[in-house]
Amino acid sequence: MNYLSQLIKDELRYICLVVPYQDTIAYFSKNPKQFVKIRPGFRVKAISKDMASELLFDFSSKPFISYFIEKHISDWLSQIKKHYNNRIEAGDSKDVAFLNTLPFCFFAENVGLYFKLINEEYSEEYIALMGAAIKSIKEVTDERDRLSKELKTRDSDIRNLHTELNSAKLELDRTRTESNKRLSEIDAFKIKLAGLQGLRIAASKDKQKIDSLENEIITYEETIKELRIELDERKVSSSQLEEQIRKELERLQTAKVNEQQSIKAPKCPSDINEFKDYLGYNLENIGVPDVTYYALLKEHLSKILFQGIPILVNRSTGINVMNCVANALIGRPTINTLVFNKDISAEEVNRFLSLDGRIVCLDNFLGNFNETELLPLFEKHRDKIVFLTVAYDRTIHYISKEFLRYCHYLNVNRIKALTVNVALTEDPSTIVEVDFDPQWASAENRYSKLLREVLRELEFPQSLIEQKCAAVFDEQDLCRLLAFDVLPYCIDVLQIAPYTASERLLKYAGDTGRCSHKELFKEWFAI
Repeated sequence: MNYLSQLIKDELRYICLVVPYQDTIAYFSKNPKQFVKIRPGFRVKAISKDMASELLFDFSSKPFISYFIEKHISDWLSQIKKHYNNRIEAGDSKDVAFLNTLPFCFFAENVGLYFKLINEEYSEEYIALMGAAIKSIKEVTDERDRLSKELKTRDSDIRNLHTELNSAKLELDRTRTESNKRLSEIDAFKIKLAGLQGLRIAASKDKQKIDSLENEIITYEETIKELRIELDERKVSSSQLEEQIRKELERLQTAKVNEQQSIKAPKCPSDINEFKDYLGYNLENIGVPDVTYYALLKEHLSKILFQGIPILVNRSTGINVMNCVANALIGRPTINTLVFNKDISAEEVNRFLSLDGRIVCLDNFLGNFNETELLPLFEKHRDKIVFLTVAYDRTIHYISKEFLRYCHYLNVNRIKALTVNVALTEDPSTIVEVDFDPQWASAENRYSKLLREVLRELEFPQSLIEQKCAAVFDEQDLCRLLAFDVLPYCIDVLQIAPYTASERLLKYAGDTGRCSHKELFKEWFAI
């Protein structure tokens, strides 16, 4: 249907004004070639709303534009008719149906134009009244929509304000927390500042001290320079002095070595018979009778005293023996004695042995002191006659038999005169001594062989057997060893009966034996 031909200019302009702007722009964009014909040199998106309405009005006679306008009018009328019919079906009267439809269409501002286009004639009063009513309804509806929209906007604003309020509260809490934290930091900084003030004062004092110390350093440096000059001057004399000291130390070391070498050599009377005579005088002085064992005892002592190894003896009888030996040899009736105590050391023993004194005594060391520490000291002081005294002979049983290889066991417990404490009144004598190299039997003889057999039957260690046999040159050596060493060792230390344990001893020194001292041996040892 051709609607444009029915319209006058004002009606056409109204239609062009109410056509939606976005529909116009969309139509022009879809038909760019036709648009260029009516508006060359323009872009569609550059067309404003007013210009779009003007283009529709100005070129409404163009098929390109007239089609667009006709299409919109047709669509509008169809929509109105549909809504109108729905209202009629809903029970509205014709007038009410118009009032419920026209305020919401594109003809709300020109009701007469609508009636004209649908070919319905109404009086001017009706059209004017209907137009006024529709306008009022539209205004009320628009106001209601505006208020509803505004209400929604207000609700949204209220919600946003609540959100902002909550955020503000959170921010306020955070700000308060941060503020408290900052206040704490400020307090801490105040404390630090106070400390810094103290440090600044201390630093000022320290600077004064530093300045003072620097002045002292300068003074010290000057003193050091002077001392260096003095030191350089003394270096020459010092090196000369060091050379002198070195030479003196070498001389002293050489002298010490020579002295040590000379000390290690055992000593022996230059006239052993003279010593035996004087020893005999001293023994007789304390009551030792000149009987069978008298000569044997002097011979035994003369043999064992000068071999450079210690003599192990019971303290009870040993004191008299030591006094007699000392009085006869060095002219002194007593000797120096070192008594064991739990705190004593090898160094103290060494110092004692190094003191002046040809004859010395270590009392109660065996069984209490480490024997292996004593052996090197004995070797070092072989020029000494060292007596090792024990309170009980049985004590020797509890030390290693190997120790007897490094000393002589002397037992005179069966000589009554030596067991009592007697004052020695014999005139002292001094015997000249010389370095002595002890002699040992290099070849086996009948008496050393006999001793070997006896010792084996008595179960002596082989090393000890060899040592004792090496000291036997003749029968006198055999008898003195049996009398004052082997047999009393069996009785008093091992606590065995030698005549029972050794058939060879029984054969040699028994009733039918040919030993010249068998009666003495049987008296002392045949238990």
